[in-house]
Amino acid sequence: MQALKSQLAALDPPIKHEIQSQGDNLLITLIDPARPARVSRVLNQTLVRNTALLYEVIRDAINELRAIGSLPAITADEIYPDD
Repeated sequence: MQALKSQLAALDPPIKHEIQSQGDNLLITLIDPARPARVSRVLNQTLVRNTALLYEVIRDAINELRAIGSLPAITADEIYPDD
């Protein structure tokens, strides 16, 4: 999750986020600090353990958030951490 936090902070513009536990699931909320826009995703433990799928879901959420603010979509290269 630290890699994800770093990648979100490195985006232009950076995206704020909140992570909350909901039983066995995590609720991640992405927040555009420049606009009143936010999107959320509920992530189950199986999804969290599948890094490639997790980043695809997060990228989809980021692109949804960016569309609200009329920003261009990001690519996988912009969100995947350097492993």
